[in-house]
Amino acid sequence: MRKPYNHTYTRQIAFVIVVVGTIFALLFLRLLDLQVVRGAFFRAKADGNRFYTRYVPAERGVFFDRFGEPLVVNVPKYYLLEDRDSLYSPRKAISHQEALEEMSRNSDTVDFEIERHYLFPESTSHIMGYVGSVTAEDLAKNSSLPRNAQIGKMGLENVFDEVIRGTSGSVTYEINALGKKQRTVVTQPGSPGESIETSLDPYLSEVAFRALGDQRGAVVILDADTGRVLSLVSAPTFNSSVMSRTAIDISLERARRKQVQEYFSNPLQLFFNRTTAGAYPPGSVFKLITALSGLEKGVLTKDTTVIDEGTLDLGEYSYANWYFTQYGRVEGEINLVRSIARSNDIFFYKAAEAIGPTQLAEDAHLFGLGEKTGIELPGEVTGLVPTPEWKEQVVGEKWYTGNTFHMGIGQGDVLVSPIQLAAAIQTIAKRGAHCLPRITSSTAQNTQRCAELGIQEDHLQIVVEGMLDACSEGGTAYPFFAHNKEARKPELDPYAQVKSGGVACKTGTSEFGGVDEEGYRNTHAWFSLFFSLNPEMKARAEAVESKDTIVEAVATGSGELVSDVQQPFDTTLTLKKSAEEYSLEELYQLWSQKMLTGYPKNIVMVVLIESDEANQFKEGSRDAAPVAKSVFDWMLGEIPTTVTP
Repeated sequence: MRKPYNHTYTRQIAFVIVVVGTIFALLFLRLLDLQVVRGAFFRAKADGNRFYTRYVPAERGVFFDRFGEPLVVNVPKYYLLEDRDSLYSPRKAISHQEALEEMSRNSDTVDFEIERHYLFPESTSHIMGYVGSVTAEDLAKNSSLPRNAQIGKMGLENVFDEVIRGTSGSVTYEINALGKKQRTVVTQPGSPGESIETSLDPYLSEVAFRALGDQRGAVVILDADTGRVLSLVSAPTFNSSVMSRTAIDISLERARRKQVQEYFSNPLQLFFNRTTAGAYPPGSVFKLITALSGLEKGVLTKDTTVIDEGTLDLGEYSYANWYFTQYGRVEGEINLVRSIARSNDIFFYKAAEAIGPTQLAEDAHLFGLGEKTGIELPGEVTGLVPTPEWKEQVVGEKWYTGNTFHMGIGQGDVLVSPIQLAAAIQTIAKRGAHCLPRITSSTAQNTQRCAELGIQEDHLQIVVEGMLDACSEGGTAYPFFAHNKEARKPELDPYAQVKSGGVACKTGTSEFGGVDEEGYRNTHAWFSLFFSLNPEMKARAEAVESKDTIVEAVATGSGELVSDVQQPFDTTLTLKKSAEEYSLEELYQLWSQKMLTGYPKNIVMVVLIESDEANQFKEGSRDAAPVAKSVFDWMLGEIPTTVTP
């Protein structure tokens, strides 16, 4: 008898077949996906685990001074690898000599990084800036930045970072599952960044920096004929090399990091560049603009006089002359030239009133005040030249005659930066041609531009005569009296007197802030001047015994520091000793030979000394002029016995 057909068993067999078939189908589809559809992707993933690419930072381009010498150099920092085959080997910083000795035995055990060394790390810090590692904030701004690169954080290093950074090289290794190098697959060399020429004179910057001493302030020195920058010095400052170079010794590195932290926390704002980012009332230096504006408009002549009785009363208000406020004395009848020499406030109150604030503001803008110069540094301030319209719109108040008085002497709401004021003095020195101050000469956008303002020659001569008198006996700049007594030739016209050795200058003492209990405001000190490097000065330089350059070449090894990676440079340059170790005489011996050829013939200098806690009342002739005199004497080869005023 046949057994009945078991439908349940049949269904179970069919179910198993379907399940097994489905599993194999899924496996086939997965295999198809892995090997055909996404085979290339997973091969790349596997190779990613099998190969490792190390990026080698490029040699950063350097900046050269006007003499063709580097302002900053690339210096290798060496490391000894504990395990040369490991991708993440522990390493120890070693000296250059230790690296050479180790490389003579086995170059694969030595690694290196490139660091920046600044040859004048304090006196040029605000203009050069410094470099640092890429941060998350940097990547948020530019995601294409190389993660292991050093980038410019400030100054020229920051502005020209893309130009001088170069292109990183790379080395690809085959590695095993433990992260050990098996072999070198490919080496891709990088390309160094571009180097940039500048007009900077670091020797002059070092002298100016020392002349400032412990005072807060700025020194700007320009080529009067082109506007090219020779020096931009801001104090207090920081050490660029401390920011960019690490120490080998652990304890020294800790000390360096602590110093960096102190830089950032210092209440004196060490990274603030007073030469370009600081805005200050110009004080009496602005009177030169007022004088030229009045002459050009025709409301002033050389023979225009004003009676100085100590104060100028206007309704219930009284506006005093500084001479009366400080000494209780008056000038009596005083003309334009004498008013510039004596910095007479009463004369320029009346002159500004005759000119009118709108016209005076327009003329100030012609000289570059209240306008960015476009200098190649970040954070430049615009400044302010006020007008009646500005005051009504921004302040919400009407403009009064007293505002015009204050504007005429560079007070009130007038604000300028030291670089702007230097550019204005340069315009006078170049007989009415206004040149934009520039530092570099390697890029098209920085091509020097000078524009004639159309100022009458005889008007300029009148103002320069007053400036010569300001630096002569009876003027306000007493540190230069003895020099002008010997150097001036009164029979020549004012510009010829400057060319023959005379110094044309203007002092300034600018009030700011609120009044104290005695009714006084704190004051900053200004001093501006221009002069010529005449043949006698160059003859004195020729007589100085020639010295070697301040930098020297130092061999850095064979060029094969790590396996399959060639060191991006074979030599570097470094100071023979630290910049501060050079005496003023040694600096002059080095500088004097360089300035014999191709050095600017006409120089503009502006000095600012800020009010501080030690002395809230800084004065142009007492505090700023001695700084300029120290630099001036050094350029003449008359080395000051002290550089602090």
